[in-house]
Amino acid sequence: MIFRGFGSEIDGSGKLDRIRKILLFSCSDLPHHLKNCLLYLSIYPEDYPIDVQDILGKWIALGFIEEEEGMIATDIAMRYLKELINRSLIQVKEMWADGKLVNCGLHDFLREIIVSKSKEQSFTAIITGYCTRWPDKVRHLAIHNFTGNPPQGFSSLKCLRSVETFGNEDSLTTSFLSKFLCGGPKFLKVLNLASAELDSIPKEVFKLFHLEYLDLSGTRVKIIPKSIGQLQNLEFLILLETTITELPVEILKLRKLRSLVVGRADDYSNNFALWGFKSLDGIGKLTSLEILGNIEVDGGKVVREIGKLVQLRQLSITKLRREDGKELLYSLSRLTNLRELYIYSIKEEETLDLQHSVSPRLGFLTRLSLTGRLERVPEWVMSLQSLGTLILQNSELSEDENAIDCLGHLPNLAALILSRACEGETLCFKAGGFPKLKELDLVQLKRLKWVSVEEESMPNLQRFAILGCKLMEGLPLGLQNLTELKFLGFYDMFDDLIDKVQNLDNQSDDYQTISHIPQVCIGHWINGEWKEEFL
Repeated sequence: MIFRGFGSEIDGSGKLDRIRKILLFSCSDLPHHLKNCLLYLSIYPEDYPIDVQDILGKWIALGFIEEEEGMIATDIAMRYLKELINRSLIQVKEMWADGKLVNCGLHDFLREIIVSKSKEQSFTAIITGYCTRWPDKVRHLAIHNFTGNPPQGFSSLKCLRSVETFGNEDSLTTSFLSKFLCGGPKFLKVLNLASAELDSIPKEVFKLFHLEYLDLSGTRVKIIPKSIGQLQNLEFLILLETTITELPVEILKLRKLRSLVVGRADDYSNNFALWGFKSLDGIGKLTSLEILGNIEVDGGKVVREIGKLVQLRQLSITKLRREDGKELLYSLSRLTNLRELYIYSIKEEETLDLQHSVSPRLGFLTRLSLTGRLERVPEWVMSLQSLGTLILQNSELSEDENAIDCLGHLPNLAALILSRACEGETLCFKAGGFPKLKELDLVQLKRLKWVSVEEESMPNLQRFAILGCKLMEGLPLGLQNLTELKFLGFYDMFDDLIDKVQNLDNQSDDYQTISHIPQVCIGHWINGEWKEEFL
């Protein structure tokens, strides 16, 4: 635990040299494979939240992950990450309630060291501000907030294995990238152009035969050309937050693809709408896929094809019709490696028909999101012993459905989000239910008036947020029973309830029920973002 006990020294008490030596030794003492993984993090800007799923993919694409018999690269990469975390060389920045690592980062002091070490070894180079020449013989290039005209002369870039851009790269146009790729790196494996000012993909990209990782998220690219099929070694294709809605059939030539993610989401004001991409006949040929994000399932044929992707760990499907529910369950019964499953109906009023004699046994599933009407919660959901997060959205479960009671028996459920999920006026969390729940969100339950929490219900709840439940007439009853609660939030609620919370008398019963909660928050949705006020 390198940084523990060094708080005052890091603040400048004269022992920085000692700490630096310890950190240098810790970095030098790392096995070769871990050293490369750590040094690669030097490409990220200071305090940048490093997406865990992204960095694992880049490590794999760059060949930092050593093969082990009987294990897949993703699991080995995660083990490397956790080992670096255990050595206090990487910090966890964000972890979901169910234990999933979301973002990580570096301590500023350590970042300075690995940036310096990476530069010494020509491992990475960082271009910031104005640049007159490219670095020589560097393997990994990061471009941060570049200004001015990019330098010419690309012969020094032939050793490049990765290029990543950060910030608003106005100078990184399609025209410039064409010249850059034409004259420089032929052995590029990672090309991350997220948020670059691109209207189209330079044709030179499709000549990068060794390319394994391509991220065009947040660009203005609208079309993926047929020449994508030339990238025979591509393993990761990330196309988030673009207007791309179709992929060419040539995608099916990319038999090494591990991750194919396309789509964009809207915000709270549009009820978390999601846009995916139109399905491809023959998608089942991509048998190496571990992540398939936001595919529109237009009929039973595509649903059956998905059942062939037995390596899938994350699956998000959109536009599911009621009549395809049974076929989907058959396919899911074959996807025994699934960890995360997201299902969206074709339209708001469409029912998700997921209750049949076919019951998928998804023993590894940790996250499940169902968006669409439900006549009841499918029985197979209650058998998900590993389930850590459950999201029910637009379910409109009737008041006589015992959904809350049933869900309370899930042994490892840590996070529950109910968004327009229940039609009743009351919600009661009964004694003994939700033994491991840490986070609870109630969102836009239009008829909800009262919430009650019995003793010994949700004994580990730490965060409780209520959003857009505008008929609620008072504070949830029994909040005093939630002794571990650290945060209570009221967002976009009825003004009378907000006034009551803001003006509680210190002697009132309501005040006594929430006085043990460290953070009580009021939130308003203004100009597309939440404005929070802590009481």
